[in-house]
Amino acid sequence: MDDAEVSRRTVITAGAWSVPVIALALATPLAAASTGGGTLFVTGNAFGGAGIFLSGSNYNGFDANQTYAVGEIVLTFVLPEGVVFAVDAPGGWVVSVTDNIVSISNGVALPPNETGDLGTFSITGDFPQGSTYTVSSAPAQLNVEYVGNVGGGVFE
Repeated sequence: MDDAEVSRRTVITAGAWSVPVIALALATPLAAASTGGGTLFVTGNAFGGAGIFLSGSNYNGFDANQTYAVGEIVLTFVLPEGVVFAVDAPGGWVVSVTDNIVSISNGVALPPNETGDLGTFSITGDFPQGSTYTVSSAPAQLNVEYVGNVGGGVFE
């Protein structure tokens, strides 16, 4: 075969590699368009023998380009297993508990402006001092800033 000829295997291989590249190119503008924005400030502390306490948390949506629909913003706390706990949330938040996982989501739509204080939220229980927990948030385009030691880690 001379340099001008292209084998069937070369064409199939090139085609197989081009499909993911085309898919990525098509998906990228959609992902870039869903930038949402806004910042959720989660303020509080976690104490061994007591629990996790949020107060003074707020949403600053002045740089947001969308309203977050009810249930779209979710904070998920994965707590140490085997600890009995109680959850107390303000009226503007919806709570879901499954085993040692507590999720809170916005019970009201959050438009592109400042919400002010979102109210106090607590997960109380006899969590051993030094035990660990994690916190995650969604959606990815929302900026979440943790103030205090409430962003996951160790019960002090």
